[in-house]
Amino acid sequence: MTAGALRPYQVGHLTSLESLSLRGIQDLCFLEGLSSLQLLKVGLRDVPKLTAECISQFRVQRALTIGSSVLLSHMLSSESFTVPADLNLECWKEQSFDLEESAKFSSVEELSLYACDMKSLPRNLNCLSSLKRLYISLCPNISSLPDLPCSLQRIQIYDCKLLTESCRAPDGESWPKIAHIRWKDIL
Repeated sequence: MTAGALRPYQVGHLTSLESLSLRGIQDLCFLEGLSSLQLLKVGLRDVPKLTAECISQFRVQRALTIGSSVLLSHMLSSESFTVPADLNLECWKEQSFDLEESAKFSSVEELSLYACDMKSLPRNLNCLSSLKRLYISLCPNISSLPDLPCSLQRIQIYDCKLLTESCRAPDGESWPKIAHIRWKDIL
C-alpha cells in the first residue's frame, strides 16, 4: 500500500461482491459502504488498524474467518451483528477466548480453530446449541475439551498432540466428552 493507505476505501458500489478477505494490510483503517453489502464470507486477519466502527458494519451471511478476539469483539459490539453459521478462528495469539455474548453465537453450526496459540476452549462452549461440527487443527497448547453441546455430531482434531492424548479411547481425560459423538477423526 502507498502512503495514502490510511484513507478509507470505497466498497459499497461492489454490490455483487460475495466474499471479502483482508489479510496482512497493516495500514487499512476503514472501508466505506460496508453496511450496504450482504457478504457470504468474510475473512479478517492481521488488519490491526481497522476501526471498531468499520468492523461492526460487516454483514456476514455464511462464514466468518477471524484472526483475533479484538476483531470479533468489535463485530459483536454492533447490535445487529449475529455470528454466521461457520466461525473460523485462525492464527489467534490470545491464550483463550470467551463466549460472553452467547445469544449472538446461537446460529453457529461449525466452529474451526486453526493454528491458534490458545491453551483452552471456552468453558461455556456447550451453550452453542446449534453446533454440529468442531474442527481443531495445529493448536498445540489445547490439552482438553470443555463440556460440549449435545447437538455436536462431528469432531476432528489434527496435529494437536496434547488434545489427541486427552481424547484417546477409552481412558483419555476428554474421551467421556466425545464418546457419544457419531463422527470422530482424531489424528
